[in-house]
Amino acid sequence: MEINVYSKCLKMDKFDRIVEHFHETIIDTNRDHKFFVNWEKIQENVQELKIELNILNSLIASKNFKNDLRQILSRYPDVVPCLPILIAVREMSLKVIDDFSSKDSEIVEYNFKKRKLSSEEIDEFIAFFHKTGLESFFVNLSSRSIQDYVTGVEVGLDTHARKNRSGEAMELVLKPIIEKIKTNLKIPHMLFQKKLSTLERYHKIGVSTSLRNRKADFIIIKDEKKVINIETNFYSGTGSKPQEIVDSYINRQNELKENGFKFIWITDGYGWKGQKNQIRKGFEKVDYLLNLHFVRKGLLEEILCKI
Repeated sequence: MEINVYSKCLKMDKFDRIVEHFHETIIDTNRDHKFFVNWEKIQENVQELKIELNILNSLIASKNFKNDLRQILSRYPDVVPCLPILIAVREMSLKVIDDFSSKDSEIVEYNFKKRKLSSEEIDEFIAFFHKTGLESFFVNLSSRSIQDYVTGVEVGLDTHARKNRSGEAMELVLKPIIEKIKTNLKIPHMLFQKKLSTLERYHKIGVSTSLRNRKADFIIIKDEKKVINIETNFYSGTGSKPQEIVDSYINRQNELKENGFKFIWITDGYGWKGQKNQIRKGFEKVDYLLNLHFVRKGLLEEILCKI
C-alpha cells in the first residue's frame, strides 16, 4: 500500500484508520436509476422491426386468421425474423417437441432467418402460431399495437439481463469518471474492456505470454513505460469467498508487475462488510485498493497523477 497518497487525499496517516474508513464507506448497491431498464437499447430493437410489426398488426382480431397469415408470409417473408420476439426469445432457430403426450412425437425445428418461403414452410409457421398460442393472442387478446406489445416483451427480456448488468455496473459507473480524469491529466490513451494483447498490437508495448489473453476492465497508457491496469468488481457476498477474491487480485498485481505495469483495484459491495481481515490483507498486498467513496474523494485521480 502506498500510504502517502492515501494520507494526502483522505487526511489520514494511520494504516488502521484507512482500513477502517474503507470498511465504513462500503456501499450496499452500485445500481443507478439507469440500471433497471436500458430504454435506448429497447427503442433501438423495436425500431429495427417497426415495418414488420406494423404488417403483423393486420392480424389483430382477424376473422380468417390462417388465411390472412398465409398471405402475409407469402407476400412479406421479411416478417419471419421478428416472429421469435413475439414469444419472448431471441434465437433465430428453435427446436420444439411437437407433442409430449405422444411416444412417437418428433422434434420440430423452426428457422426464422429471412428468406422466401415454400408452401410447406408457410404451413409450418401457421402451425407454429397455433401451437404456441400466438394465433389466440392476435385474435382474442391483442387489441391495439403489436409494436407496443413487443416493447413490453423487450422490457421483460432486458430486466432479465440485469444479472449481467450487475457485473458490469461497476465498470459503467467508473467509465465516465475515468474518462474525465484522463482529460484532466491529459492521459493519451484509455482502453475499456480490452485484452492486454492490444498493447502489443496497437501500442507496441510488450506483454508476457501469460497475460496476452487476459481482459482488462481499464488500461491507462501514460506512455510506453507507464501502463496501469484498473480492475473493478462489486462483491455482493455470493459466489467466490472473500479470501479467493483478494488472492486473485494480489496475483493479478504480481503478474502485471512482472511486465512493469501498475495495478489499481476498485471494489465495493455489502459482501465486504464484516470482512476487515480480508480488506486489511488487500491493503497490505495491493499497492492501490479503493472503493467508490475513495474514488469520489479524488483518490483515483491522485494515484493516476502520481504514477
